[in-house]
Amino acid sequence: MNDQDQIDFYRNLHLYYKHLFPIQMIVDWLSYAKDNQPELKYFSRREFSFERSIDGETFYQRYQQFQNAHGLQKFLLDNKQNDQASTLIKYDIGAVFDKLPKKGEKLKAMEKEIVIDIDMDAYDEVRTCCQGAKICEKCWKFLQVACDILRPALFQDFGLEHILAVYSGRRGIHLWVCDSHIRKSTNEVRSAIIGYLNINIGNADAEEIIREVKQEKIEKLHPSIQRAYFIAQQFFKQIILIDQNSLKIENVKKKILTILKQTKILNPKLEKSIQEINDSSQIWDLICSQDSERLEIAKLQIILMCLYPRLDAHVSTTINHLLKGPFSIHPKTQRVCVPFNLKNSSQFNPLDTPTLPNIIKQLAQLPEELKQRENENKIFPFLGKEIPSLSPYIQLFEDFISKYNKPKIN
Repeated sequence: MNDQDQIDFYRNLHLYYKHLFPIQMIVDWLSYAKDNQPELKYFSRREFSFERSIDGETFYQRYQQFQNAHGLQKFLLDNKQNDQASTLIKYDIGAVFDKLPKKGEKLKAMEKEIVIDIDMDAYDEVRTCCQGAKICEKCWKFLQVACDILRPALFQDFGLEHILAVYSGRRGIHLWVCDSHIRKSTNEVRSAIIGYLNINIGNADAEEIIREVKQEKIEKLHPSIQRAYFIAQQFFKQIILIDQNSLKIENVKKKILTILKQTKILNPKLEKSIQEINDSSQIWDLICSQDSERLEIAKLQIILMCLYPRLDAHVSTTINHLLKGPFSIHPKTQRVCVPFNLKNSSQFNPLDTPTLPNIIKQLAQLPEELKQRENENKIFPFLGKEIPSLSPYIQLFEDFISKYNKPKIN
């Protein structure tokens, strides 16, 4: 990014947080009005952290708290820090503390959403189209499968109701689990939940591909593993064999051979053939042709090794972990971190999400009188719903908040 691009980026960020960032909705969401009385000052005990830039140098502001949307917006738009011009880069959301969070004070984190974080680079060993932070429509299918596997685990196995799925703006997804009892969970409970969801595959040592799979019969496995297998099975051919040709990768072959050895399927001829073949479909056909009562359990391990969700566990297991909030702008891609429909994740394409330059162009086309606030005590008018590329995601967020705060009918 050259100097002019940097100037444009900072200017656009300021306009975004002034007119397009759904600040009142963020406050409404994190207030959880259904659960909390105003006098408890629940929202004001929430920690916010901010990344700012002064002359290209980045610094962080932790333990910031606000009474309302006006106070938060005023801080977001404050472009002076110690009499120096500064620009907000992103904001993070932290825990709700036992008192107003201030640096230097002894604080106890009382509540925080459990956030399940999955980054695409965790799949680098099985994807061939991209590596690192790069993504495309082909490899994004890994995260669509992850959503399909996690969704029943969260909604059915744990009985959860309120999960806000958010695109990270670059290479991953964040699933904010917002149910009241979950927000109050201790670190031990959080670790137990993530331990249940995470079956230790993918980056595990070759000698321990899937620790939980000890049985020879699929029907004897835990129902959650059976379900994950049946879901992943539907996508294995297209993603692993066709799109990625993953089985040709040397480290993947090594793990496959380990699985076949553990299940007593491997023989010298089969091993030699797998080593020599570089077409995943041929390798898979060869494996499936083996005559063994343990073949199905071996196939399960291979399929889950390739497609089971690869969670960044440390993000989820600590109550006071800070995480980038929804509708941030990712500084590398300039994409908006928008929510998406977890129940229809296959329809979400991260490459179609709104970008900062694009939505600022749309903002410039709106009448100037819409952008003026009535007085200094009110926040600037929120115009996100007037932006065609942004409004569907705003509506999705608004619907999520409304559903959470809707009284239950017994």
